[in-house]
Amino acid sequence: MAINKKTISALALLVGMMLFTSACGMVSSLLSGRSSGTVGELWDDVPPVAGAAKADMEMPLAARLAIQAMLQGRMDFIAFSTDQTPTQVQEIYTREAMEARGWNVEEGQGCVGDSADENMGAICFFAKNQDGQEEGLAIVVALDEETGTTNIFYARIDLTEEATE
Repeated sequence: MAINKKTISALALLVGMMLFTSACGMVSSLLSGRSSGTVGELWDDVPPVAGAAKADMEMPLAARLAIQAMLQGRMDFIAFSTDQTPTQVQEIYTREAMEARGWNVEEGQGCVGDSADENMGAICFFAKNQDGQEEGLAIVVALDEETGTTNIFYARIDLTEEATE
């Protein structure tokens, strides 16, 4: 089953909120003080950013609550930071690189960002349907203007439609 455009649009809006709050330097005001993410390491089928360090920060609260409400908590995420520019990070997540790791590269998927501005962030979406399980991957890349580092938020979302009990 393919991800429909409505789901991609909703995810784009939610991740856009996350990018906005992160890029505006508001991450620290939205943190809850807990450790980074819900998983301990980046998934094997997602290319890592060389030299990136796991960041001790939460996904911005507004985006986290909206995604969890919409997807009923079926999301895992992890955050990293790097000295690379947002554009350099975005260049890692090409359609070809993600396809080589088993992700779909259908229309509407891939990264969107302003390549004319090295400091402009990006939002990337990919999907995977394997063994009857449908998953989405959102990658948000944003410059932290206070520290000059680039934050990378990875959110893996289970999109498999399950019968309600």
